[in-house]
Amino acid sequence: MLVSDLTRLSLRQIYRNKRRYKGVVIGIALGLAGFVTVLTMGDSVESDVGGNLELLGAATILKATWDFDRSERWHHGSYSQKDLEDLRQVPGVAGATPVVWSFEFEPTYGTNKATGVRLLGVEPSYHLICNAPVSVGRPISVEDFIAKKSVCVLGRNIKKKLFNGDIDPLGKTIFISGNQFRVVGIIGGIDDVALPDTIIVPITVARTILPDMYHIRTIYVRTENWDVVERVRKETSRILARNQPNYAEAMIVDWYPEALKHIKRTVLLVKLFLYAALGAILLIGALGITNVMLAAVRERTTEIGLRKAVGATDSMIMTQFLMEGVGISLMGAALGIILGTISVEITEKCFNTVPAYSVFVASLFGSLAFGVILGVVSGMIPAKKASELDVAEAMRFE
Repeated sequence: MLVSDLTRLSLRQIYRNKRRYKGVVIGIALGLAGFVTVLTMGDSVESDVGGNLELLGAATILKATWDFDRSERWHHGSYSQKDLEDLRQVPGVAGATPVVWSFEFEPTYGTNKATGVRLLGVEPSYHLICNAPVSVGRPISVEDFIAKKSVCVLGRNIKKKLFNGDIDPLGKTIFISGNQFRVVGIIGGIDDVALPDTIIVPITVARTILPDMYHIRTIYVRTENWDVVERVRKETSRILARNQPNYAEAMIVDWYPEALKHIKRTVLLVKLFLYAALGAILLIGALGITNVMLAAVRERTTEIGLRKAVGATDSMIMTQFLMEGVGISLMGAALGIILGTISVEITEKCFNTVPAYSVFVASLFGSLAFGVILGVVSGMIPAKKASELDVAEAMRFE
C-alpha cells in the first residue's frame, strides 16, 4: 500500500473519531501556544523589565568614583568630558550622566538653615538614569540646563528643614552661597539613601556661579538590562584606566552584584514554573494521544485482523497508526500556532512591546517539529501493539 493511501486512510479515521480526539488536540494547542508566546515575548518583556527603573532600582546602575582614602591611593577627584563621551558609546549602555557635587553649602530660606546638605549639579538625564523622580513639581529640564536657570529640586529632609509647617516650597526662592534658586520640585526617589538630604541644580549653573563645583566628581552609567551589567562594568573600568592611566588604581566602578543575583534568580524561577506548567500540559496531551490510540486499537481489533487477512503487513498497520498519532499531534500544533500568533499580537498591543520576530518564526517551525515528534512518540506504543496483533485472535475478537 502506498504512503499516500495510508495517509488518506489515517486522516479519514481521525475525521471519523474527531470528537474523541478533540480534548487531546486542544491540550496540545494550548501548550504549544503558550510556548510560542513565551519564547517570542520573553526577551521583549525582560527588556521592558530591565528598563523599569522603579522595579530594578540601582541594580543596573554603575557608579564611577574614586578611592577617598588618599593616604593609600591618590586620585585627583575628577573625570573628563572625554571619559563621559567614551562611556556613552559602550554597547549595552542606555545612558551616562555626569555629576558635580559638594557638601560645603548651607542653603537658607528666611531664617531657616539646612546643614549636612549634599548639593548636586546634574544634567536633565540624571533623574532617569539614577532613578531620582520627583514626587511634587518637576525635575531639572533641558531648558533649565541650556538657559542656565537658577532652579533647584529639594530632598524631602531639606524641605522640612527650610520650610515650616504646611508651606508649599514650589516657587519659593532659597539662597545657596548667596545665590538665589527657585524651587521647582521635591525628590521622590527612595533608592539612594542620600537623596532626602540632597539639593539638585542644573550642572551648567553649578559650574558657573558656585565655587568648587566645576569638575565632574562622579559618572553614573545605566545599562540597557541586567544581562550586560558585568560586561559594561569591565568595559567602563578599562576605558577609565585607559583615559587616566596615572590614576587607574584609585578609580572605582561600583555596582550591585547581589541585587542582580536576586533579580535573575526570581526571573529564572518564574520561567521554570511557567515552562514546567506548559510542559505538563503537553505531557497530558501526549498521554491523551497514547490513551485514545490504545482505545482505538482495541475497538478496531477486528478491522486490523481483517486487513491483515487480506494482505496488510505489520509495517503497514504500524505506519497507519503512527500517521494517525502524528496527524492528531499536527492538528494540535497547527491550532497552537494560530492561538500563539493571536496571543503574541494581543500581548504586543497590551504591553506595547516589540516581539522578537526571528524567535517567533523559529518557534513556529519548532512547534511543527515538536508536533511530529510528539505524534511519533505518543503513537509508537499503540502502533506497535496494533501491528503485533495475531490475525486469528483479531478476527475472533468481540
